Amino acid sequence: MKLTDKVALVTGASHGLGLAIARELLGQGAAVACMARASEELAREVSQLAAQGARVMAAPADVTHEAEVAAVIGNVVAAWKRLDILVLNAGTWQGSPLAETTEAQWDFLLDLNLKGAFLPLKHAIPHLTKQAGSTVVGISSIGGLAGQAGSAAYSASKWGLRGLLESAALELKKDRVRVSLVYPHNINSAGRAIDPASAERTRYLEVQEIAELVGFICAAPPYAAIGNVNIWPLDAGLSISMPKRAEGV
Repeated sequence: MKLTDKVALVTGASHGLGLAIARELLGQGAAVACMARASEELAREVSQLAAQGARVMAAPADVTHEAEVAAVIGNVVAAWKRLDILVLNAGTWQGSPLAETTEAQWDFLLDLNLKGAFLPLKHAIPHLTKQAGSTVVGISSIGGLAGQAGSAAYSASKWGLRGLLESAALELKKDRVRVSLVYPHNINSAGRAIDPASAERTRYLEVQEIAELVGFICAAPPYAAIGNVNIWPLDAGLSISMPKRAEGV
C-alpha cells in the first residue's frame, strides 16, 4: 500500500465525496483524520471505519473558524506525530442570478468554499513542510475554470480557490510540498443507482471515481508533482481547451 505510514486530513469528510476520499486513502494505508462539523453522522461514519480496523479519527471543526481548525490540526499531529496529506474538500454550491444574490449568500459561499480552504492550509503548512513529498489536494469544480450564469458567487469562490492553491504551489515548492487542484463535473453525489447500459451512465461520475483520482495524486512518487486535473463524464459536452456545457448537461 503506497500510503502506509502517511497521515492525511480530509475536510468535509462526514459524507459524500469527502468520505469517499477518506476511505480511498485508508485503503492505501494512510491514517486519516475526518474533519467536518460535529455531528452524529461524522461520529457514526468514523466509528464504522474504526470498527473495520482503520486508523481513523473524527476531527470535528467548522472550517471557517480558525481556532477550531488550529486546535484540530494540533490534535491530529499530537496523536500521529506528523501530517503528510491535506485534502481540501469542504464546500457547497448555491446558485442565483447575480442581481438577486444576497450579501449573506455571497459571504456564506466565500467563507465555506474559500476561507474554509485557507484556514486548514494555513495551519497545516508548518507540519506538511516537515515531510518530504507532502501533498495538498483542493477539490474545485467546473465553476473554477469557467464562469456560469446563475452561480457567480460560487464561481468566484472556486476561482479564488484556484488562486490560493496555485500561489501555494509556488510558495511551497522549495519545501517539496506538491499542490494539486481537481476539477470534477457532474458527480452523482446522491449515489443514485445508474444502469451501466443507459445513456445516463456517460453523463455522471461516481464519488469513488473522483476519490481514486485523489488517491493517485497523493500516492505519486515524491519527486513528481501533478498540477490541475480535469475530470468529467464522457458526454458532459466539455473540451480540454474550453469548458462548455452541452445542452441539458
